[in-house]
This record gives sequence, C-alpha cells and structure tokens, in this order.
Amino acid sequence: MSARTAALHLLAEVDAQIDKACPARATLDPTRVRARSLAQVWQRCADGLASAALPEDHALALAEGLAEIASASATSFPHNLFWDFDLLATELARQTTGTDPDTGSARIRAHAGQIARLHHLYGHETSIRFRYVHDFAYGYDWVKWIRRDPPLRQHIGPYDRGFLNYMERRGAELLALIAADDATYPTLRDERPRNPFPFSREPDAELALHRALAASGEIPVEAWRGDARPQWRRDYAELRLARARELGLASAPG
Repeated sequence: MSARTAALHLLAEVDAQIDKACPARATLDPTRVRARSLAQVWQRCADGLASAALPEDHALALAEGLAEIASASATSFPHNLFWDFDLLATELARQTTGTDPDTGSARIRAHAGQIARLHHLYGHETSIRFRYVHDFAYGYDWVKWIRRDPPLRQHIGPYDRGFLNYMERRGAELLALIAADDATYPTLRDERPRNPFPFSREPDAELALHRALAASGEIPVEAWRGDARPQWRRDYAELRLARARELGLASAPG
C-alpha cells in the first residue's frame, strides 16, 4: 500500500468518526455549509496548495497527525459543532520547514501529539469538561494570552509550541482550581459541560453567535483557510460578548 493510499484510508476512518459524532459537520467559512473533510484538507496541503508538494513520508505523517487531533476532538468534545482543520494542517506541515528532512515527520507527529493531548485535557474526559474545542481552534484562548504580554508573545502563533506549552500549564492550574471548588471554576455537580462565560453556549446559541462573528470578519483565527493570518490586536473576547448581547444570548455563567 502506498503512503498516499494509507493516508487516505486513515483519514476516511476518522472522517467517518466525525460524521457520526456531528453529522452537520459545520464550518465557520461563510461561503460553505460543511467543513472540508480531513481527506480534502490533507490533499490540499500535501499536494502543495501554495508551494511544492510534501515528500511522501511527511505527507503520511501529516495525515497521521490530523487523524490523531481530529479523533481527540471527536472523543473529548463529542458535542463539538465546527470542524475546520485547514489552517491547522498548514501549520503542521510547516513543522518540516528548515529542518533536517529526516526529522520532519517526527516533528509533525510530536506537534500533533501535543495538540491532541490538550484536547483530552480540556474536554469531557477530565473535570475541566468544556463543551467545544472552538475557543482553541478559532483563537480566542490564544488572543487572551497574547494580549497579556504583546511585546513578548505577538510573534507566537495560535498553534505554536510556545502557546501550546502555556495551555498545558493552564490546564493543570484549572484542574487544581476545580479540585479546590474555586468560585470561577467550581467542581461540577452534574453532567452538564462547563460554561464560565457570561453568554449561552447551548448549540443553537453557539452556532448563531459564531456564524454572525465569522460573517462580519470578527473571528481571530480563520481556521477554515489554509492561508489565514491570525489576528490578535482587537479585543475579540469583548467583540464576542457584545455580539452575544445583540443577539439576546447573554446569560449568567453556568
């Protein structure tokens, strides 16, 4: 079996897993109804959307990395709504830039593995139990982090190791706060997902809010674009809260 055939076979399996968990497979791309499949995302990236095609071993590692992350999303966030992986695939492929060709595949796999671990850390498999991976995938967590120290952090991307390392540390902090029944991050008393935000994150609200933001260009990381240029200079958290109020979605945290 060729590397390309193996990659497509693997991605087809995970695509089926996602479609089972979320048949709508929504996207925040205002021009599309459904997110691109992992196989489509991989092909666009591996075949060189804006550059030369990836070497066969790197392309296979990219497929394995995407599969690992997407499977972690489906497992840890079974109620996730938006499934855009285009920019993430580009960033994984860039792990091979300027490196020894023999280490490129290992770098892709290591990077993907760290992102997958974060999904398991923040999802419903732990006491953190966030409902969606959206705040990571579309840059809200990243913008919040950048804006605390722009001179030091502004050149670190939303999927770069510097930010991922912070997210691992923050996850450990959240677990400790939850164990201590913190006022902002208390121990959950039932099976509902955690929502520390002052607006509803029920599925219909989540869809309406983020589609409205995407339509007006107010999403910090346009993850549905392989050539996206993430933005951090605007206060995207406040923009989102203001839009939630406009849409009548503001609520007490729950």
